[in-house]
Amino acid sequence: MAPRSAPRSRGVAPGMLVLAGLAASLVYLGSLGPAYSVKGAWQGQPSTLKDTVKGDFGSVMEGLEPKVSFPPIAYHREGVALSVEDGRLNADYTAKLDGDTMLQLRVNDEQEWRASLQGEDASLRVRGQGADLDSLSWEAAQSSSVEDVGDVKVEFNSDKEYNLTVVREMLARIAGAELDAKVRATNAGVTGRLGARRELPGGVEASYSVENPVGVYDLASSTHRGRLSAAVAGGEAVLQVEGDASSQAYEGSYARDLQGGRAGVRLSHRDGALGYNVSYARDFDGVLDGDAGVHIGIDEAGVYGKVTASREVGQGLGADYEASARFETGEDRRLQMQHALKLSNKLGYAQLAHGSGEAPRLRVGYEFN
Repeated sequence: MAPRSAPRSRGVAPGMLVLAGLAASLVYLGSLGPAYSVKGAWQGQPSTLKDTVKGDFGSVMEGLEPKVSFPPIAYHREGVALSVEDGRLNADYTAKLDGDTMLQLRVNDEQEWRASLQGEDASLRVRGQGADLDSLSWEAAQSSSVEDVGDVKVEFNSDKEYNLTVVREMLARIAGAELDAKVRATNAGVTGRLGARRELPGGVEASYSVENPVGVYDLASSTHRGRLSAAVAGGEAVLQVEGDASSQAYEGSYARDLQGGRAGVRLSHRDGALGYNVSYARDFDGVLDGDAGVHIGIDEAGVYGKVTASREVGQGLGADYEASARFETGEDRRLQMQHALKLSNKLGYAQLAHGSGEAPRLRVGYEFN
């Protein structure tokens, strides 16, 4: 077997020399201009590495073959530009027509072109393919503020689609409540939204809105949304209601800072199902030697938790660890766990991951830029 594996070992050497040569070239070119990017990665079961001991590097080297990304290169002068992006040559022309209107034109080496006129309150964009008028498409928009009406925006295109939107941030003030409105007309119909918001005694904020679906003018099909929020015991309590005549959803929540972290509780009722979540999350940055965090909680599906940690271990090498677990309290009553350890530096990384019911996975890669 030795005579068969030896040629494979020798075959790997030129590949490694190519990688080293690419790295050295990129370091040199990076000092002269835009940075190039070369990267590669391999993932598989650790047992696969047994083949490399025997001299079979094929499966590993296939993943580690370099994938090169080249930077965009451009030349600009007096409104004219030539550039190469994603392997395509582009020619651009930009000119200022008047005080607030700009003309932009781009053509590439496949004769695709696009032109635009952009002003302070109006725009026109056109695109096509060479001199083929059948490929021509365009879209236009104009915005204005009309006294006693609101902010108006109209959009239309070559497919004869249109949007006419009118927004009034302050429609009226009634009994201390501020009313706002939004109306949008399209080919499919009209939709409107009416909203109200008010500050109540004790720092309570209340808001309400009603909105009909596009082209549906039945009030029973409109969506109603209500929200109450207030500062309570150093945190924020929120109650929300949303729905139409056929179904409603309710949610109440409370969150506050606690012992350097954030604690929260949420209770909801949606589609006939009760949901809840009680959680606590905290970062230990600056407390431990490195960065770390923990997130634990319980919800309608079970108990869950997550721990993350990272630190520098020396010689430019960093270590990152993440572990998560969930215990489902339903009929299955099963425990699911996942954890991963990653070592990395500026040249590459190696990561070992393992989860419940899965074989361990090893991932190695590199990147130069």
